[in-house]
Amino acid sequence: MNKVWLQIFAAMVGGSVVKSFFPNSLVWVGIDIAVFGIAYLILRRHANIDLKSSMEFLGGLTVVSIFTDLGMMSEVMSSILVLGLLGWMMYKRRRQVNPKSDDLRHKWHK
Repeated sequence: MNKVWLQIFAAMVGGSVVKSFFPNSLVWVGIDIAVFGIAYLILRRHANIDLKSSMEFLGGLTVVSIFTDLGMMSEVMSSILVLGLLGWMMYKRRRQVNPKSDDLRHKWHK
């Protein structure tokens, strides 16, 4: 599974390098959307990855990146939003997984 995230990271870094060659911010938006599509194509090949949750996270990153590229928000604000997105994803996972697994463990292992 780490190989998958390494591939997505490489696609994101590659997209950033390609964005440095173009001065137009609308081209940057297209590159961000293309990287999001590439990430989807990488993730859908693996059945053991939660595609919905992963795409929600990557979609949030893409939206923040697009707003930053268009100058609609500052880089400091985008960093704060990315940290908030990370916290939300970790809190959401912890809140949904733990209570149900404890109930099932107690119910089936008496």
